[in-house]
Amino acid sequence: MSKDGIVCLEERDGYHWLILNRPRVLNAFDEEMLRELLAALDRTSGTAQPLIITGAGRAFCAGGDLKAYLARLDDQEAMRRYFLLLADVFRRIVEYPGVTVAAVNGVAVAGGLELVCACDLAVAAESAKFADGHINYGLHPGAGASVLLGRIIGERRARWLLLSGEFIDAFEAERIGLVNRVVPEAELEQTSASLAAAVARHSRSAVRRTKRLIISDIQEILRAERESLLEHFRDPETRSHLQAFSARSESKAI
Repeated sequence: MSKDGIVCLEERDGYHWLILNRPRVLNAFDEEMLRELLAALDRTSGTAQPLIITGAGRAFCAGGDLKAYLARLDDQEAMRRYFLLLADVFRRIVEYPGVTVAAVNGVAVAGGLELVCACDLAVAAESAKFADGHINYGLHPGAGASVLLGRIIGERRARWLLLSGEFIDAFEAERIGLVNRVVPEAELEQTSASLAAAVARHSRSAVRRTKRLIISDIQEILRAERESLLEHFRDPETRSHLQAFSARSESKAI
């Protein structure tokens, strides 16, 4: 969890800042990042201090590392371990005892959008863009968006994002209630801290209990998505979509 790790944990003015630090792959989750996130949450959850999550580079988070999924397709136990780890990380973020803020500095897609949904509040830089995007790769959400997105922005809007794979910009995200504020890039950190402070001044017990009531069924949501995905990955069509993505990525890198 040092500042040069793939997850950086910093203390600033009494707040925890959790920085996803795989900028070359747009801060996509892999197993190592998830384990570091879990370790960071182990260190912070007991304090109930505000937790602000952001990304390094030009992306907030591009979700799961699809090439890592492709490498695990023939190992169901490895896939199950990965999604159990993913669920543990997202459950811990949702159940974090203090306020959590997503400081969205760039692209937030698939699991990145789910990370925004898992946080209590969200601030977006003007350049931020959002999409569920799973369906573009023949997949569906695995970290809560199938339910949480609709609760945040409304069922019809959520269905559009989930089923179309389309991107929206920061201003549209604010209009539909996905984020609380849109600010210039230079004001992202300050505004995120200000929103956290507005909650942190209240009773820690009241904040913790209110959060517990808001999302009391997170474990069941994550379990349902995980079991569906594990079955979905056995579908030949899913394999075909992931292989096509991998081939496109490799051709761009040449």
